[in-house]
Amino acid sequence: MKILIVDKDPAVARQLAGWMTVQGMGECYSAGSAEEAVEIVHREKAIDLLVTDVVMEGTDGFSLREAMVAGFPALRTIFMSEYDLSDYADRIGEIPLLTKPVGESLFLATVRGMLGIVAPTAVSAPKPVAVAPKVATPTPQVATPTAKAAVPVAKAAAAPAEVTAFVAASKELPPDELVGTVIGNYEIEAKIDENANGGIYRALQTNMARKVCFYTLSAVNAADPARIKRFLSNASVKANVKHPAVLAVFEAGEGNGTYFYACEFVPSHSIEEIAESGGVIEPAAVLGILERTADVMGYFGREKILHNRLRPSLILLDAKQKPRIANIAAYEVDGSSSVVEEMRDLAQWLLPVISAHPAAQTTRDLLEQMSAGALPSWLALAQAAQAAMPKVSPKDVYKLEARERAAIKSLEEAKKRQQRNMILTTVASLTLLLLSFVVVWWFLFREPTARSFDTMVEIPAGEFIYQDGQKVNLPTFWIDEYEVTLGEYAKFLEWIAANPDKVAALEHPDMPSGKSHVPVDWADQELPTGPMPGYYTRAKRWGKYKAAALDVNSPVFGVDWYDAYAFAKWKGHRLPTEQEWEKAARGTDGRIYPWGNELDAKIVNSGADIDADPEKGGQIDGFKKWSPVDAMAKDVSSYGVKGMGGNVSEWTASMAPHPEFGDKVPVIRGGNWFNPDVDSRRRLIKLMPLEQDMSLGFRTVSDTNPSAKK
Repeated sequence: MKILIVDKDPAVARQLAGWMTVQGMGECYSAGSAEEAVEIVHREKAIDLLVTDVVMEGTDGFSLREAMVAGFPALRTIFMSEYDLSDYADRIGEIPLLTKPVGESLFLATVRGMLGIVAPTAVSAPKPVAVAPKVATPTPQVATPTAKAAVPVAKAAAAPAEVTAFVAASKELPPDELVGTVIGNYEIEAKIDENANGGIYRALQTNMARKVCFYTLSAVNAADPARIKRFLSNASVKANVKHPAVLAVFEAGEGNGTYFYACEFVPSHSIEEIAESGGVIEPAAVLGILERTADVMGYFGREKILHNRLRPSLILLDAKQKPRIANIAAYEVDGSSSVVEEMRDLAQWLLPVISAHPAAQTTRDLLEQMSAGALPSWLALAQAAQAAMPKVSPKDVYKLEARERAAIKSLEEAKKRQQRNMILTTVASLTLLLLSFVVVWWFLFREPTARSFDTMVEIPAGEFIYQDGQKVNLPTFWIDEYEVTLGEYAKFLEWIAANPDKVAALEHPDMPSGKSHVPVDWADQELPTGPMPGYYTRAKRWGKYKAAALDVNSPVFGVDWYDAYAFAKWKGHRLPTEQEWEKAARGTDGRIYPWGNELDAKIVNSGADIDADPEKGGQIDGFKKWSPVDAMAKDVSSYGVKGMGGNVSEWTASMAPHPEFGDKVPVIRGGNWFNPDVDSRRRLIKLMPLEQDMSLGFRTVSDTNPSAKK
């Protein structure tokens, strides 16, 4: 039995391999990168179990596994990550996912479950956890020297209702009527805080087997439609924040009459709590807070995300002194402040809690510079914090335990053996390696052609049958023959980047100031451990996203209504009204589907063949999720407009009252790859303008002949 452990931290990989070696589980090899892993695979010729970190530099764990499975179809895999990977559940499938740092007992039990090994005790090993394990909740330890008196921290003004300090795992308030109940997929375990909106709870998300922080809207507040709108709008804005240091918001909704949103649960202490308890923070941890906070605040600025003011209760340290920032993104903000003022506040919060050790003087000097307003930007602070980080000196190496030194020596000898083995590699191995490079080049660097879909179809003036028989008369208009594609939307984003001073002229007057037009999950993310490609990069280079085919000629998705509005205006067009959309889809004879009155699931990309199993789906129409906009040639209306039956549903310019809270929201028309209902009369009144969906895109219309504009 050959087992390969891959982790971006080689020491972690060696530790995991050591645990298995002591238990006699097989031949264990460790690697600190995908490149080292490939060397081991070529040397050993076969691997039975791969244990790999997901987020790594160069190649992620998903891609590493997929490449190895091609050569070893029987390969078993365990994924590990310190990040929330709920958005990648389809790529994880039934493979166990362990949350880092992982304890020895859970790790060995999961490995035994994968290999079918009976544990040395009388109790059989638990089965590996599918998709996501329960999150471990160790009690944070904070250094509190007895000689140090409690130092009060500078108090900030009361936080707005949407922003509440994250709490330590041990904190619980007296239970109320929600504790012990089930709301949707959430089992409410304990009440841990409360704000102006309502109670805040620790809950178990049963379908993902993870702890969450569960924010609710009280019954009193839920009686006010404006409070509901603000609550859900804030949740939507927070959910669009994609930064590894910011607590993620997973889901918002309503269940059993309670409005809620669920976010990441991280047992931690805020710097406010540490100060009030008389605790201290070591210099390296303070520099980590400064660097991470600067990175987060710089991210908010670059992405133009509205946010509430940072507070000491919102900067958190977990059990390993790793900093996290509460999600301060907001639909509406209370007040504003300059970068210099925010830095000054941050310095004043940290100065009372930094260690008095002489080694902390460099860090203390940096905090004094912040207090004096000497740093002009968050980028400058991040660079200064990184420069002040302590460097490992040669003498520190000898402080390692004897076991660690032996492991390092063993690793160096292994590398030398690898180099000798590479020199002696056979011609067959070289051929295989060359083939691997060709395959990697094909998937990483190929650039599919983005086809042109600028054609618009004339819809003549006249009467048509709207909905269930109403006669409506419309003037002539022109509508896009196809839905807007990823390739077309990419040009729009390129124009925005080149013309930032002109973007405001395209935006709807009700759009929140500074909102980005980059779709959810579109952009590549620069994580501390390396890049995580977004869905546009995956469409260009791999032709695949979320276990489904995707290329630049597929419809754009993840766009909210304001994005669609701005794109249409950039094109010199507008969004269609729902009556215009329906006439273009149904013609003048009131047909049920664009092609006629008989349903044929084979000619439309719908949810008739969707399947929760990532290996299945698409058996009827040929596509698991998205298809190129010109792929379903028979999904065409009498006017010649394509794809109105399925692929993605489409935003319209029409507004209608929301069925729950009454405010007007955009009407969505058309079927999609997720829903089997492709009736052209179908109307969806559900999402607010700031919300988005993976099965929702748009097309545009023009009031004048587009050919006359050219």
